[in-house]
Amino acid sequence: MILELFTNICMSMVMFIRGNPNEKKINRNIELLKKTEWFKQIYLKNEELFKKDEHLRYIIGWAKVEKSLKNEKETAKLRGEILEAINEK
Repeated sequence: MILELFTNICMSMVMFIRGNPNEKKINRNIELLKKTEWFKQIYLKNEELFKKDEHLRYIIGWAKVEKSLKNEKETAKLRGEILEAINEK
């Protein structure tokens, strides 16, 4: 409980300091991710969340998708962050 609260506070601070990614970058990253099989399945099941959830859009917007998709470890990390954000809803 305390850890979750601390995590949420930290995430809010980071979002405030860093700002929000613009819609163009979010949509571009989503399109890049749609080219992968693992993301297609997640996107189809949660399309509304990807369109409306600010936290999920923030994660995708600030992700370095091209770099992540070139490295299995980075891809797994990004996938985990996306799934975690979806499971929180």
